[in-house]
Amino acid sequence: MVQKAEIKVDKAVVFDSKLDASVKKTAKAAAEAAASEKFEEKYVIKLTPTLKFDDKAREIVATCTWQIFEGAGSRLFARLKQARQSTGRATVNPDKITQRNLDDTVGAVADNEVTGIMKALKTMK
Repeated sequence: MVQKAEIKVDKAVVFDSKLDASVKKTAKAAAEAAASEKFEEKYVIKLTPTLKFDDKAREIVATCTWQIFEGAGSRLFARLKQARQSTGRATVNPDKITQRNLDDTVGAVADNEVTGIMKALKTMK
C-alpha cells in the first residue's frame, strides 16, 4: 500500500515554555507539507525542533533534529543520518514573537529537513 511518511513532533526544546505548543504545531505543519512523496514502506519521521534566543544578536535561532523509523515505527532506519542541521534565524523582540516569526524559522527548518529526507528516501527506492 502506497502511503506518505507519518510526521511526529513529540517534544520541542524552547527557551520559553509558552512557545512549546506553537513550535510543535508549526514544525508538524511545515513537515507534513514537505512530506509529499509516497512510499511502499511505512516511514515515521520524528522531529525535535529547537528554538533558542540569542541575547547578543537579539534573534531567535531554530534547528531541528530527526529520526526515521520504518515499518510500524519500531525499527530505527539507520541508513539516513543527519549530516548537518538547517538553521533559521529571525530578529525579534523576545516578548512579542509572532506566528510569522515561527513560520520563518521553525517552519522553514522543518520544511528543509523533511524535503531532504524525502529526496534521500526517493533515491533509495
